[in-house]
This record gives sequence, structure tokens and C-alpha cells, in this order.
Amino acid sequence: MSVLTTDEIRQRLLLKLSDPSSLVITPPPRQEAFDRESVDLRLGRNFLLPRTMHQPYFSPDRDSRASLHTEVFVPFGKYLVVPAHQTVLGATLEYIKLPSDVAGEILTKSSVARTFIVVETAPWVHPEYRGCLTLEIANVSNTPVLLYPGRYIGQLILMEVGRRRKGLSASKRRGRPERKLE
Repeated sequence: MSVLTTDEIRQRLLLKLSDPSSLVITPPPRQEAFDRESVDLRLGRNFLLPRTMHQPYFSPDRDSRASLHTEVFVPFGKYLVVPAHQTVLGATLEYIKLPSDVAGEILTKSSVARTFIVVETAPWVHPEYRGCLTLEIANVSNTPVLLYPGRYIGQLILMEVGRRRKGLSASKRRGRPERKLE
């Protein structure tokens, strides 16, 4: 397994969609989004905020899942206040499509971590993943923090992992479009 360099990432972004080695990140990353071996991703506009529960516990069953969150849309230029010691769900602005020989890892940008925001997502992005990445965004400070859609929040590191077997189930590789966060 080897980490893709910026040049290798850019080459894969230029390939035709029909090429099995093609990588898609849309909207296309700006020049400043590229680091030596990663691509910075921005925060999207849709969030799920935790609701206050009426009972003193949470039961993760099918009936209660829909009542756990309130969906919030935050336009560009506005912000979401994340209270101290709270976690919200967000998503990347960028939609990504990984080829079968590339996996990824999403990490909190150090500039974001210095504001006591931690992206607590499942960091591993499987080959053939398609969608916006869901982000568990935790404010670990003692003060409320503002989240601005469009701000760089994480860095995506891509690794060549060799050819994958056919038959990876769609539920294991497909994310949600930015407008349908679950």
C-alpha cells in the first residue's frame, strides 16, 4: 500500500470516467486544496443536530432512529453554532468516487483541530466509495464554536491498495449525496 502523491491524485482526476483508475472529486478541488500527499475537503451545508431525548436513555432501534436528529441547512456565508462538548453530523461539500484500487483516510485538518473541533468520522474510506463523506464533528472545548459551510475541515489521504475483488456490496461503498445526510 502506498500513499498517492499530489501529482498522482491530479493525474487520476484528469482520467475519463470510463477509465477504471479514474478518481472523481466534485466540485473539483481548488489549487490551494492540494498538499504534498492529500486533498483538503470542505464542510457541506447540511447538518443533523441531536434532539433532546424524552427518556433518560437511547435505544438504537429502528423506531427511534428517525427521532434522534433535527435536520438543519446552513447557507454559505452563515454558520452553525456547536455548543461546548457537543457533536453534530455534517458532510463534506465534495462528492467523491474512488476507483477499486484506491482507499482513503479522512483526518481533521490541524488548523481546525487547533479550534478544538475534532472530526470523529470513521476515517477509512473503502475502494469504490461514492458519495459525500459523513463527518461526526465534535466540539471538545468549553466554549461554543462556529462552523462555516465551505471551510476546509478535513484532509483526504489516498492510498493505492491493489485491485479489489468484484462484488463489494453497494451499501458498503456508497455514501449519501450532500443534500441527503443520514
